[in-house]
Amino acid sequence: MRSIVVGAGLGGLTTATLLARHGHTVTVLEQSDQPGGKMGRATFDGCTFDTGPSLITMPFVLDAFFRHAGTSLREQLDLIPIDPACHYRWSDGTQLDIPFDAQGIPDAVGKISPSDVIPMRRYLDHSATIYRATKDVFIFSAFDGFVEFVKPRNLHLLPVLPRLRFTQTMHGLHRSTFHDRRIIQLMDRFATYNGSSPYRAPATLAVIPHVEFAYGAWYPRGGIYAIAEAFARVASMHGVDIRYRTAVQRIDHDGRRIRGVVTADGERIDADLVVSNVDAHITRTSLLGESLPEPSDPSTSGFIMLMSVDRRDMGLRHHNVLFSDDYRQEFTDIVDRRVPANDMTIYIARSAHTDDTQAPPDRENWFVLVNAPATGRRDGTWQQTAPAYAERVLQRMRRFGIDPSIREMQLRTPDDMVRMWGADRGSLYGQSSNSMFSAFLRPRQRSKRFPNLWYVGGSAHPGGGVPLVTTSGMLAAEGILGRPFPVQS
Repeated sequence: MRSIVVGAGLGGLTTATLLARHGHTVTVLEQSDQPGGKMGRATFDGCTFDTGPSLITMPFVLDAFFRHAGTSLREQLDLIPIDPACHYRWSDGTQLDIPFDAQGIPDAVGKISPSDVIPMRRYLDHSATIYRATKDVFIFSAFDGFVEFVKPRNLHLLPVLPRLRFTQTMHGLHRSTFHDRRIIQLMDRFATYNGSSPYRAPATLAVIPHVEFAYGAWYPRGGIYAIAEAFARVASMHGVDIRYRTAVQRIDHDGRRIRGVVTADGERIDADLVVSNVDAHITRTSLLGESLPEPSDPSTSGFIMLMSVDRRDMGLRHHNVLFSDDYRQEFTDIVDRRVPANDMTIYIARSAHTDDTQAPPDRENWFVLVNAPATGRRDGTWQQTAPAYAERVLQRMRRFGIDPSIREMQLRTPDDMVRMWGADRGSLYGQSSNSMFSAFLRPRQRSKRFPNLWYVGGSAHPGGGVPLVTTSGMLAAEGILGRPFPVQS
């Protein structure tokens, strides 16, 4: 079988590797000069920056992929636990460290809200129960939508359906569970892990806190980008031909089956099947030429500030969050009005705090992320306002006592995410999860129109984030090869 994978993101490399390991001749076509897709790397002023994901959870998924590829996580990466997992601040001066060990989280919460210790224990038990009941249906298996609930193998779900709380929002669940507004906001933040609003996303997403708390926050020595390098290395080990600086202009078909691709240079490459690691909507409109309306509710995008700063102790950890004063207004701005928030929540990652190879001794590498509306365009309209918005972010940071001495800074906006990744309007995770039906509407691995076209990556089932896009690649390989690649959690 001759297989073409469009895009060298983790989902595409996962499928490419497993297909090649089991006899396919695989070519990966990547428009940029490096693998990883949204998992990128930048270097300047002696500092190294991860420009995409900054936190690794569910390391067992990475280990499953490497094992199915004939190696192991331990052989390919050196994962370091991050403790505390995250440092939180509010503008009233409150600070909270969430420990790596989930058993310590209720007591940590109790330091700022004693009345929420017991509710937190109950919440974590609830989150774990939902995860265990649904993971093999909603995450680690091919998904057929509502039909899943009537399949004999999933009848065990029926008794727990009321506990999934499809009709309640995450914020509604948290408001009815916790007493302190700061703890409610802390838990609401997990909706942003797939680019959604806690005021619209279903309470089913309460599984997300369990994933981070139970499986921990991890960092691979050498940077998050070491994961992309490991995936590309293992793919090449199995004979995958990765062609960089090779953009695909269109996917050819005869109306019934995919026949191959045509590159931007006019080269036609025939194939028995094509796997697209490009956003599913962009694949259908730009590469297949279908006429489709824009998805009505894309996930959020991001405004990123990469900063080399003078090393100075400001009480920060590896992962840090500075919360806005009005979380509801922040999401009204970003999700409903589609404008940048004036009072924004700010995430700061400082990997040099854990890994001194990422910056010289006298400076630090700061990755600053603010949630932004998915309004990116190729015409670069975001670029015009980016410097002014960066100054607003810095002003907000100063209210928390964070005033970095910046040596050099680079900005990345939703426009860049359209240009660099082909992301629909710069959305980070494809379609949002802002409704109870979102999980059922996300594109499956196999195209409904073309039996030999497959989708992987954050816009496809089961969603965005390093573990899920890796899972999407394994699920596509399962469907193509007709053999399982199980994940043991």
